[in-house]
Amino acid sequence: MTPQRLKRKFYKLTHPVVGEVWMLHRVVERRSEKPEQRELEVTPEWLEKEILKYQRKGYTFIPIDSILTSHFSLFNSRRFICLTFDDGYRDNRTLAYPLLKRLGIPFTVYVSTGFLDNRSEMWWYPGEALALSTEELLALDADPLCTIGAHTVSHPKLDTLGREQQQSEIKTSKDDLERLLGHSVRHLSFPHGAHNDATLAICRQLGFATAAQSWGGPFRRGEKPWPLPRINKIQS
Repeated sequence: MTPQRLKRKFYKLTHPVVGEVWMLHRVVERRSEKPEQRELEVTPEWLEKEILKYQRKGYTFIPIDSILTSHFSLFNSRRFICLTFDDGYRDNRTLAYPLLKRLGIPFTVYVSTGFLDNRSEMWWYPGEALALSTEELLALDADPLCTIGAHTVSHPKLDTLGREQQQSEIKTSKDDLERLLGHSVRHLSFPHGAHNDATLAICRQLGFATAAQSWGGPFRRGEKPWPLPRINKIQS
């Protein structure tokens, strides 16, 4: 066994898996025929089956603020799931929320503020008005089950931008949401999962508790909150 593989094996032994952070996007009644859109979409029926399946396995569903608490430890075999939705789609309010409310499942919605009220088009769904309205955002935020997070303003690949542009995208999104909601916004998701060292430094500077990427696998004991690993949940 090579030193690198030995080091990785030791890391896994000393940092056991304690849970998973799921990345989702849209919840729709009928999925698109276009592959690039279809992979972003799950049905309410599929999502409910996944939730119930993991509950039967003994997982507990937690809000994102609870991820870093100490009760998910080396000596506790009970694992967690944290549900997150990227971009800020209206169907997160109209289809996902009623389901999650009925099941009592906490969740996070990361909002790109430039799309709110369909001020800008989500270009990967050309010609469609899919974004949350301000009223719908406020309705979600009013429920303790829901945590609102930042997702930049215009949904760029942050690692292609200079530090000042990254700062503007991240801080403006945070500031806009805090002004609308009337409270602090402590969580961020990187659009496309893209980030670099400058991105992480900005997250620390702005006081984010977590900053989520689009990959990374399960969450292990002692995992860093920036970048927070997630599992992309795709309906087959």
